[in-house]
Amino acid sequence: MSHLAIRGGEKTRTKDFFLWPFYDDRELKYVEETIKSRQWFSGMRGADPGSKTAELEQKFGDYFNAAHAIACANGTVALEIALRAAGIGAGDEVIVPALTFIATLSAVQQVNAIPVIVDTVYDTQCIDSDEIEKAVTDKTRAIIPVHYGGFSADMDRINQIAKKYKLVVIEDAAHAHGAVYKGRKIGTLGDIATFSFQESKTMTAGEGGMITTNNPDLAEKCIQYRSCGRHEGESWYVHYVLSVNYRLSEIQSAMLLAQLERLDEQIRLKNQNTKYLAEKFKQVDGITPVPGDGFTDLNGYYLYLLQYDKNKFSGVSRNRFVEALSAEGIPCHIGYPWPLSKNPMFQKIEDGAKGCPFTCPYYGKQVSIKDLNFPVTEKICNETVVIPHQVLLSPASDLDDIIKAINKIQENIKELL
Repeated sequence: MSHLAIRGGEKTRTKDFFLWPFYDDRELKYVEETIKSRQWFSGMRGADPGSKTAELEQKFGDYFNAAHAIACANGTVALEIALRAAGIGAGDEVIVPALTFIATLSAVQQVNAIPVIVDTVYDTQCIDSDEIEKAVTDKTRAIIPVHYGGFSADMDRINQIAKKYKLVVIEDAAHAHGAVYKGRKIGTLGDIATFSFQESKTMTAGEGGMITTNNPDLAEKCIQYRSCGRHEGESWYVHYVLSVNYRLSEIQSAMLLAQLERLDEQIRLKNQNTKYLAEKFKQVDGITPVPGDGFTDLNGYYLYLLQYDKNKFSGVSRNRFVEALSAEGIPCHIGYPWPLSKNPMFQKIEDGAKGCPFTCPYYGKQVSIKDLNFPVTEKICNETVVIPHQVLLSPASDLDDIIKAINKIQENIKELL
């Protein structure tokens, strides 16, 4: 008779962990107020005075100690807007990590710039600052460090490199709402930063994005690119830059105001629960929480990242282990299956204009992303087990089931061979 759930045995856990997305009376109240107000539109500039979006921008900026916060449609366009505001365009190179969602790279392509992919650090899964400096050329204009999983990239070193080579630093903080780096909240550590409010994120309205900066000129450009190129006080039909409508809706802003109010409490609980789990994992042979390197005072914990050693599980692959753990009732997945360079979109670049930005005449170099190798990122992609952040909002006693399930799999590993 089989013991493992994947082989027909009983599950370790049959109850749900903390459900996500989470809402309470605040979301219902703020959304109802917005609907009844009949002001469902944030205004011609995207956050006009008196709008819920303007209120969200003010409170978000205050929370992150940012002088300016600019709400927009989603995290992907937040990156695109930030790049455009920073003047990044045709023929420019932008350094990005090999381990990230495609948006970090595709936003660079959307402004007709060239993404230059570099490897990551095993113990944080964030961009490797040494690899950044090796990748700088006379065409490099910006760096996009991704604060992966809620850990912080080495921002001191990255800012040193940026200052040395006069580069713009755009933080991709989609995973790092509320995270703290050496006493400062992530989102104000570079020139400009972007956040996502997609449904899985630690603040969510289903979709949505935010840009933060302390630079008023960048902020004004972001507002223009967010809302049809309009200037303050001008007519609806006067446009100064080529842009589209990337505005956030008032109902989304109402939801996000409620989400922001509980962010601190949730971040503290997640950090508390990961300390609890770290002690438990000391008794597990073959699985270790990703340690970080001391930069992150408070982790954003969008993902709870574990390093899996298949040699301690009789050679069973990480993918098979994740299937077994999921069958035991523990939410988990493998994360990104490969470095960005392995995505199908890079396996054949079109010639001529259809291949832009890689065939852009302003660039003048040959690009072959598909042939690049990133050994550290490959190792991460083959060994990481990801537990989604909402699990960490469960009571500590519920988290014991994660350890029980792993021990059960290890004790009955022969059933997976």
